[in-house]
Amino acid sequence: MIRLKKGPVTQLKEDFEKLKNESKTHYENYLRALADFENFRRRKEREIEDFRMFANENLLNEIIPVLENFDRALTVKDVDEKCESIKKGVDIAYRQLKSVLEKFGLKEFSCVGQEFDPKTCEAISFIETNDKPKNTVVDELSKGYLYQNRVIRPARVIVAKPSLQHTDNQQEKSISNEQEKGA
Repeated sequence: MIRLKKGPVTQLKEDFEKLKNESKTHYENYLRALADFENFRRRKEREIEDFRMFANENLLNEIIPVLENFDRALTVKDVDEKCESIKKGVDIAYRQLKSVLEKFGLKEFSCVGQEFDPKTCEAISFIETNDKPKNTVVDELSKGYLYQNRVIRPARVIVAKPSLQHTDNQQEKSISNEQEKGA
């Protein structure tokens, strides 16, 4: 096999093409690394923002029982005149505390009268009744709390379920109706 000798111009063109391809590869790698870095920067900014938003969540979870104790203390009915001024003071402190917590994003919510939603409620017990539709929240043992529109403590509720006696009577009536129609 005969090898042709390449001239200096041909060698320079080949070297130029080789360097051009290497340069193109390096530039593509640079753009890929730049995009990766930009994605990393955005992800870290989101993580920092989420951390800022939810950094107080543990503190608020510790304060919620204090709010509930204030609530219980203020619902006491049998208060003599001496304690009335103390109750008013406690009420002022309670409202002030709630106001501060609301500024930081804590909101309480109630589910009474609504359909049971396991995302926002925790069913403590059920009550048999035909006065309310099935799975309706009848009573609330404690309110639920949202922080930055996220449930940090579900409402503890009592949920309605159909009375068994009533459903048995309905079944008996429907069976007797079917028998009458068949006869």
